[in-house]
Amino acid sequence: MPPFRRTLVPATVLTLAAALLPATAPASAAPTEATPGSVTDFGVQQTALTVFEAHYGTGADDRPVVYGVQMGSPGVLSVTDPVTRELLDTAYLPDSSGAWGITQSSDGTVYAGSYPNAHLYSYDPQTRTTVDLGAPVAGQTVLYGLRPGADGRIYGGTYPSAHVFSYAPGEGFRDHGRMYAGEQYVVDVAVDPSRNLLWAAVGTAGHLIRLDLATGEKRDIWPETMRGDANYPYDINLVGGKLFVKRNKLQGLVLDPDTGAVLADGFTMGSRGTSALAPDGRSVYFTSGTDLWRYDLPTDTVGPVRDAAGTPVRSDGAGIGFGFLDGQLYAVIGNYGGQALRYDPATGASERYRLPFPPQALDINNITAGPDGRIWTNLYINGNLAVLDPATGTATNVGRLGQADGFGWHDGKMYQGVYPYGGVLVYDPAQPYRLGTNPRELFRLQPDGQNRPIAFASAGSRIYVGSTPDYGLWGGALTVYDTATGARTTHRNIVADQGVISLAVVGDRLWAGTTIGGGGGTVPRATEAKVFTADLVTGEKTAEYTPVPGADAITSLVAGPDGMIWGLADGEVFVLDPATGAVTHRLDVPGRSSGVADELVVSAADEHVYAALDGYLHRIDPLSKDVRVIRDAQTYRLTQDGQGNLWFRNGVKAANGAVQYGSHLLRYVPEADDCRRSDLRAQVYAGDATGVPNRYAGRGCTVNDLIRDEASWDSHGAFVAHVAAVTDDLVDAGLLTGAEQDAIVAAAGRSGIGR
Repeated sequence: MPPFRRTLVPATVLTLAAALLPATAPASAAPTEATPGSVTDFGVQQTALTVFEAHYGTGADDRPVVYGVQMGSPGVLSVTDPVTRELLDTAYLPDSSGAWGITQSSDGTVYAGSYPNAHLYSYDPQTRTTVDLGAPVAGQTVLYGLRPGADGRIYGGTYPSAHVFSYAPGEGFRDHGRMYAGEQYVVDVAVDPSRNLLWAAVGTAGHLIRLDLATGEKRDIWPETMRGDANYPYDINLVGGKLFVKRNKLQGLVLDPDTGAVLADGFTMGSRGTSALAPDGRSVYFTSGTDLWRYDLPTDTVGPVRDAAGTPVRSDGAGIGFGFLDGQLYAVIGNYGGQALRYDPATGASERYRLPFPPQALDINNITAGPDGRIWTNLYINGNLAVLDPATGTATNVGRLGQADGFGWHDGKMYQGVYPYGGVLVYDPAQPYRLGTNPRELFRLQPDGQNRPIAFASAGSRIYVGSTPDYGLWGGALTVYDTATGARTTHRNIVADQGVISLAVVGDRLWAGTTIGGGGGTVPRATEAKVFTADLVTGEKTAEYTPVPGADAITSLVAGPDGMIWGLADGEVFVLDPATGAVTHRLDVPGRSSGVADELVVSAADEHVYAALDGYLHRIDPLSKDVRVIRDAQTYRLTQDGQGNLWFRNGVKAANGAVQYGSHLLRYVPEADDCRRSDLRAQVYAGDATGVPNRYAGRGCTVNDLIRDEASWDSHGAFVAHVAAVTDDLVDAGLLTGAEQDAIVAAAGRSGIGR
């Protein structure tokens, strides 16, 4: 079909398990009673808008429409009218969480390519029916860059095997193979049906493959000087016989599509590619920063579009879909607000407005408990920040932050690690939220090759940040930031080719855990994750250990209730002696590793260690190391508040391991504990060592707690009689043997307590 005389946008969205269909309003009156041993669901924390891409096309009866693919629980393909600004239809895409690609074929069918199941969906504008066509290539998680070809055929790319595929009614799928050995992303394609050619943008080392669809011949036309640079081609469009390329760091290029010769460069492109050729036969539009720009094909010149008064035409964001209607340019602007733009080249007039894309319940990306007991959540990709007051059950949207992959607290302020630019921000919850000033950016780690600040810890006036590298790079970093002076030191590649994903301050040292993974699109160079220690002042590494040989990642480190370091590595809990670095225990617990969402916490309520892993919630006895399963599903992103209550999000694990549909916030209240801050010495003491292993004896009390040898006693006899009575009860309960009782009573008799 013609590229937007009267065309609009298709979008890919995801579907949710039957129990979670479709968007739900934020929680406003969730039950708040904190009953020990109970789980409370506080519901959806936010509904919000995340539109990945838009396509201007035609709907029923050739009506001009915009198709938009949105993230959701489930995901959505929405249909709106760009002129009347009505929402015409909302279609759900089963078993997906959203879509990065949408297009309309020459026969009028709309196609959306999803994640994390990498399925292709068709939408019939006439009947409003949606069909899941299945996976074009086995083993993929994302489809990208859908483009129409001839005779109703469409093309797209995949991750993580960097394939190109096509689909045609009556024929089905065709796999055109991997575009470049060792690469993982085909993030966009461009198609020339008249010459039967396709171009594939390949990340992350930087390749642009020209594929002859008839012969299968592949040729890399990416300029030699740019190969190996992680600033790879990201969005591509073939317009007027020229190939427009946006690199992933927003530099724009125009290339000869056969030779790769650079025809124009030196400009910035923020939009998801460009428009099709304008009705004047020479103009191509895109956005740069917050303005609309134009490329003139005959002269290869580029610059901002100006209105009749000579003022640049504002877009207020990045274009994610362009089309032409009655000689005017239309565009969807930005991912999160439904903004749109109309521009008339004949008069220079422009209008900014909003389209009614429907907000959806979105996955929680991260959770943190503030010092005041409120619980903060941040949305995946969308980046909105919300806060829940557990006392009222009310969740409040605070503002858009960006995807926070890490949170930390220091002196009542929240520190935020924001992807994809590696930003570290500070926010004072006591002051009004105003992005730019509160929170304000302290520094960016992207110049240091980092894009995800994941782990935070603090001591004294210093904040410590662990991060992972940018796309196509290896080597994470440990950053030390002094809140008093503003001084910052970043130690890049502190463990060779490994990212830093967990931190804990224990005693006079910083303890850190790593992952062997590099940035997106890379294959690990390291073979096993490490624990290392660092100087609290300088951040210099002081020692390095391998607690679990062969482990890929150490996702969590905590100061244990027993004075040891507890960690989580590939789903295995380990206990490490901080004095020697030696591992004293390794525990296999149910569940498999699911990445940085796997967490340990030591509950302030009962001194037990809790592990969230692969949807499980485990309670681990710090003395016996016995593991009890509290929940066997839907437990991710564990944190705790000051009372020791545990907070997490729900989620359904797909067959490929992706966790979806996690828009609800839940709380688990540990069981009643009559003995807070229990005596966790490894053996029982009754004024003297007994040689009997210490253990829990019920309601959170250890045998040592019940002996009470630290109390004041009126007489030695009273103390011995008390010990005899306590141990009698424990023998009757089967918690002590008779021989163990004798050893404890004998120690009490030898002691000087009460004398």
